Amino acid sequence: MMTSESEDNGKDTTIEGKETRNCLILASVFLAAFTAYHALQNLQSSLNEEHDLGVFSLSAVYGAFVFSGILAPTVIRYFGIKRCIILSWVCHLIYTISNFYPAFYTLIPSSLLLGGISGFLWTSQSTYITACSYSLAKRTSQETYVVLSKLTGMFYCIFQTTQIPGNLVSSLILKQGTYDNVTTQAVCGADYCPLSTNGTDISTPDHGVVDILLGIFITCDVLALVITLCFLSPLPKSVWIAEASLKDSLSSFFVTLFTTKFIFLVPLLLYMAVVGAFFFGDYTRSYISCPIGIHMVGFVMAAYGATNSFGSFVSSRVAKYTGRYVLFATAALIHAAVFTTLYLWTPNETDTKYIILLPLAWAIADGIFMTQLIALVALYFPDKNEPAFANVHTWMSLGSTLTFALSSILCVYVKLYTMFALLVVGMGMYVVAEILYKMETKKYLNINE
Repeated sequence: MMTSESEDNGKDTTIEGKETRNCLILASVFLAAFTAYHALQNLQSSLNEEHDLGVFSLSAVYGAFVFSGILAPTVIRYFGIKRCIILSWVCHLIYTISNFYPAFYTLIPSSLLLGGISGFLWTSQSTYITACSYSLAKRTSQETYVVLSKLTGMFYCIFQTTQIPGNLVSSLILKQGTYDNVTTQAVCGADYCPLSTNGTDISTPDHGVVDILLGIFITCDVLALVITLCFLSPLPKSVWIAEASLKDSLSSFFVTLFTTKFIFLVPLLLYMAVVGAFFFGDYTRSYISCPIGIHMVGFVMAAYGATNSFGSFVSSRVAKYTGRYVLFATAALIHAAVFTTLYLWTPNETDTKYIILLPLAWAIADGIFMTQLIALVALYFPDKNEPAFANVHTWMSLGSTLTFALSSILCVYVKLYTMFALLVVGMGMYVVAEILYKMETKKYLNINE
């Protein structure tokens, strides 16, 4: 799967014997960078509510993400995985700095820049974890899917804790600030409609408090950059990357999508993206900031992050015993129950404990879905990681873009209907993909007997 040619100056390198170490380092730098980004993302729809600047900035991030995902195999072919990750942290730093002066002419360009590198970043991350997994499985003679699930789960277990430090810091700091305006009477929950007169005027903190918060986030971005430069091993080029022509790398995204079973995973990928965008954009505004205040967003998201990390860890371990089918079904049932609750329940200022508890169930299901879905793609496409993961993150970014773009138009209950429908379709298509995989595996085994 890997050649011995390094992406750094043509030197020979190997990850053999250092698979877990490098996965931990990779998870650590993502933890540092996304501690800042996730906290900012969670606050955007509330902090920059005027003219929906925060929502538009998120739409710009994920819109640019779509195009960078399509180009990811080609860019990685020329620059290498480690260099793509380094460049990504520089763009994260620029994005954080732009939040000191939030306006359309500052935040939107930096959002486009961040999204423009994100496809390369996440394709590189998934490819790196997969390479380490296959190397470790081969070296230790373990079942490939078990190792994929284990290392992917380890990464996301650490990664999901990004919601804890960043959000705790944001809530603790924002709680100390004075506020520019008083929250007006609003309709919260499923009945919230941006274009109607029932909207809310979320109270926002003074600029001095926000600047302190951004200073902390800049430190996180710099830390991620330094650790990557100094400690992350360069990844040897994959056989596909080494042998693919420019034409092959440019077309690989569409070839992988339309000539394989990948197309049946697209609805589930879109679903995961829509759910995530809804949670970070709509839940934080309509179910947290609206009834109990913006300063509580961080506390709720920190609880979500801790539980998501736990869900990722546990699911990656129990997959060996339950198999992925049981895990996917469990996650789907949890999400269905959460959506039903959100539709029927209108939160108010006395519902703080429910506002915190509901995301915990949501987080467990998210942890299962993300860990198992990434491991599944790695299993389906062992020889074409780069184009496969480029598809994963491009389709997810497309789902996020559409959700954020429509956030200022659609009522919350319409989004809940949409997510429920996508869940049903996504799980149905996932079953088809599994059937095709079993048929292909059986055919391969028969040919080689």
